[in-house]
Amino acid sequence: MSIQDHFEQLQSQYSLKDADFYFLDLIPLINIIWADDHNQENELKLLYKFVIEHISHLDQQAELHVVTIEQANDFLDRFAHQKPHTELLNELQVISTMACKDKDPAKKESIFQYCLDIAAACTTRYPYGPHERICQSEKQLLQKLFTELDI
Repeated sequence: MSIQDHFEQLQSQYSLKDADFYFLDLIPLINIIWADDHNQENELKLLYKFVIEHISHLDQQAELHVVTIEQANDFLDRFAHQKPHTELLNELQVISTMACKDKDPAKKESIFQYCLDIAAACTTRYPYGPHERICQSEKQLLQKLFTELDI
């Protein structure tokens, strides 16, 4: 099944919007944000910074405006400010991974670096031990992303 076909299947099942396809690169970051079941302010700040860079990258590649800030904000409202269904995030991660196979290594590295920064941005309890800054669920997801992004 192609990336587009897989997305369209999810689109009808979860009422995704056409513009959501352009935000697949955000899915690993969103997964990291929700790995501990909390979306914290510093994590969201990093996500917003990535979104701005992502939109700029899309516009440069296409030499026109591909998505609007309103579409990005709508996506963020549904995925970053409210926790999406786990099944939906898992399926979108599969599509995102498929799409990353053809990405330039620098883009994959950028996605992974942002995931690392998000994981390290917040901790759910203080004090934390020397290996507890990043929670176990985030560490597991980072290991999976490292493999999926083929870094």
